[in-house]
Amino acid sequence: MTIAAETDRVYAKTRTTVVVDDPALSRRLNIAKEGSDATVVWNPWIAKAKAMADFGDDEFTRMVCVETANVGDARVTLPPGETHEMRAAIGVTNRA
Repeated sequence: MTIAAETDRVYAKTRTTVVVDDPALSRRLNIAKEGSDATVVWNPWIAKAKAMADFGDDEFTRMVCVETANVGDARVTLPPGETHEMRAAIGVTNRA
């Protein structure tokens, strides 16, 4: 996907590694996941960036938030005392 507007999307059934291509810095970010069946991708774009007190007005052009998640149909409901673990491992490689 290309970020070209305000973005707040859930991608279901995304258990494999997520790759963020960063042509500006000639790199790829690899986000490997465990215990996560969904991925959330978020960018506030112009209006929301300006409305956020802790976010610079033009910082949206240099960021994307990729979250390891279990939301929607992938939600995890736990009875009292039970646990669920999610892990994310982030690596950086040069673009080929």
